[in-house]
Formats: sequence, structure tokens, C-alpha cells
Amino acid sequence: MSKDAMLETSVFEGKYLTFNLMDEFYGINVDRILQIIAIPDITKIPKTPPFVKGVINLRGKIIPVIDLRLRFKLPEQEYDDRTSIVIIKIKTEKGEVFIGIIVDKVREVLDIHANEIEKTPTFGVELDTQFILAMAKVKNNVVTLLDISKILTDIELTQIKNVA
Repeated sequence: MSKDAMLETSVFEGKYLTFNLMDEFYGINVDRILQIIAIPDITKIPKTPPFVKGVINLRGKIIPVIDLRLRFKLPEQEYDDRTSIVIIKIKTEKGEVFIGIIVDKVREVLDIHANEIEKTPTFGVELDTQFILAMAKVKNNVVTLLDISKILTDIELTQIKNVA
């Protein structure tokens, strides 16, 4: 890896909570994680996009919940005892928004170093990869590092914020 490439990827190094969606590994910087919980009762909200599962009451605070599988246009799956909600904070121009993202299975926190990170490849077709920070090769797995603040568009974020 060239010196310039190392400098570019070094901004992404750090601790990441890793999780699965299907058989793929994803990571979110731990600075964005508030907590991880089992799936509680979710109150459905009418007229929301299909990936918005509803809201939960977390210690008196209403938190919107999205299914990351559906957001990424992956097949829906029944929730099981390994399915979790990761409560994350997203910084916006108007402050912080807390949302829950449903993941198939939380794995571990990994300390990912610059030499394990590569820039997001270009796929040669028009794919929406704006929410991907980079790719990391860790423990014989490829981990897609997510920019959680770009998982939702500004319009979707506003809609979800209004739900809560």
C-alpha cells in the first residue's frame, strides 16, 4: 500500500463493533454506539418506509428502529435470539438523533488498524456506496466499515426523527 493510501485509510482506523447481516460482516465505529439490546416489543408506526419497523421505549425515550437488512434491500428474515438492536447516535445539523438498527448477530469489538483497511472499491456500475467508509481485512474476513450517518438520507432522517 502506498504512503498516500495509508494516510487516507488511517483516518478510519479505530475500534469497531462488528455484526452480521446474512453472512456478511459489517462494522460501526464504537464512538457511535450507545448500547446493544435484545429485541423488545416494537410499536409500529403507520405510513413509514418498510425498513422502519417502528419505535421502542428505552428508559422513557422514544427511539425509532430500522431493520438494516431491509434498508440494504436484503431479504427479510424472522428475528431470533441472536437478533439485536444496536442503539446508535447520528450527528445532524440540528444535534444528535438516536436510532436503533436491527442486526442479525452482534459479533465483537475489533481494533482495526490502517494496514487492514482499503478504500471502497469501485464496482463499475452505479451502486449506492456512500454509506461505506472502507473495507477491512481482519481475521480472514472482509468487514464493511459503515458511515452510519449516511445510512439514511436527510429526508429519511427527518421523517424518522418526526416519528419519535
